[in-house]
Amino acid sequence: MSDKLEFLEAALATGERELHHLLAGEIEEAELLAKDRGRLLEMAWRCADPESIGLLRDKLLKLRNLQGQLTVEARRLHAELQTDLQRAKQENQRLSGYRTTVRPNPAVRRYLDKAG
Repeated sequence: MSDKLEFLEAALATGERELHHLLAGEIEEAELLAKDRGRLLEMAWRCADPESIGLLRDKLLKLRNLQGQLTVEARRLHAELQTDLQRAKQENQRLSGYRTTVRPNPAVRRYLDKAG
């Protein structure tokens, strides 16, 4: 049972670090920690001990709550990224509207004396 508790405790600590990275906007580091957390949970389930299932309830509830926090933060970051992309697209459209007014007219250039 101690192995299972150690794996769950390590998964909980990894999840908290993952949440910290998500809050900081460090997506790549959070992804690596999420994979590590998944691996630790798989290892905990492989150490199945039917008598100890009831004792692990608190750890599993903490992990479930942490997963909820991670999901909320990931969705917030996704919405923020989507908003930024939409804003960039609108800015690009706005700036492309100026393209026709800024381009030099080649017909006028032919008649200008460039020598002075």
